[in-house]
Amino acid sequence: MKKIDLLPPFITVVFSLLVAFNLGTTSCVNSGDAYKPRALGAPGEVLLVIDSPYWKAQAGTVLKELLEADFPALPQVEPLFKRIRITHEQFQKQMKTHRNILRVFFDPNGKENQVEYKKDAWAYNQQLIDIVVKDMDGFIKMMNGHGAQICNYFYEGDMAALVSAYSRSNEVEPGKAVSDQYSFEILFPKGFRIKKAGEAFGWFSFDRIDSHLGVFTNTCSLDSLDGFGALDLIKYRNQLLQQQVPGTNPGSFMTTEERFPVTVTEKSFGGKTWVELRGLWKVQGDFMGGPFVSYFYRDEQNNQFVMLEGYVHAPQKPNKANFIREVEAVLRTFKAIDLEASESC
Repeated sequence: MKKIDLLPPFITVVFSLLVAFNLGTTSCVNSGDAYKPRALGAPGEVLLVIDSPYWKAQAGTVLKELLEADFPALPQVEPLFKRIRITHEQFQKQMKTHRNILRVFFDPNGKENQVEYKKDAWAYNQQLIDIVVKDMDGFIKMMNGHGAQICNYFYEGDMAALVSAYSRSNEVEPGKAVSDQYSFEILFPKGFRIKKAGEAFGWFSFDRIDSHLGVFTNTCSLDSLDGFGALDLIKYRNQLLQQQVPGTNPGSFMTTEERFPVTVTEKSFGGKTWVELRGLWKVQGDFMGGPFVSYFYRDEQNNQFVMLEGYVHAPQKPNKANFIREVEAVLRTFKAIDLEASESC
């Protein structure tokens, strides 16, 4: 990831590395249509298959640094992935249905170093990556070229699995509130309730015993924006939340915690390209806060600006990364509604 320090210190610009480097042979494979079970394992888990001599050497160090890098924009340090390491001998049938699998093979007699990305090899919603190298130098070069893509492949696979789950089972009432108000749809998993569903702003929440997940939806005219840069989006977000999301204390409200870096990147989903913000929120005038992820899209066709946001409040819970994955997946269910087609029906 590349950082640009042209913005104030609390904003970090991050560019997603989605294209593989040509430091080895890369291929993507989708399996056939034979019956398969659904993949097992929680989002964010990676089953790593590598034999002990290599795990105890430099390869193990590189893999730990890759998979256990910090999850972005959390109040406490959490790894990007939870790693489960086994040997190739231990990789038996019952392990083959895990959600995310990374296998590393060292073959001194191999023809070339290669990495292969396989979808649904032994189970649905499964991501499998096979890395085959001749020696440690080849492994290091392969990881330097493909490390970011490997993480992205697993992360996006987890998102797709959650979106698929929400499409199979979801709360009707909050979903209808969104489609009735906006020119798009969003699917909410079971447990989400409507907190506010007014004109141009929606607030939906899921309360558990020790955690609170929330989703905001908002649109406004493109003419009402000062600009579409990172500072403009944060300013807009702060003004909107001050008006719409009060705290429990009189005069308190949700806003951005500007003492913590806000990452800015681009993401594509729902057929649109979005600006993504990740950072921490706080309640001005109270002692509350947590992580958030926001998406912003300029809908030129309808002359509107779309904002989607998911946030988490779970001060006693250590697994905020999984909570952020859950609300991010809600936002990723976005689907534009063809208003002209709807009106002609």
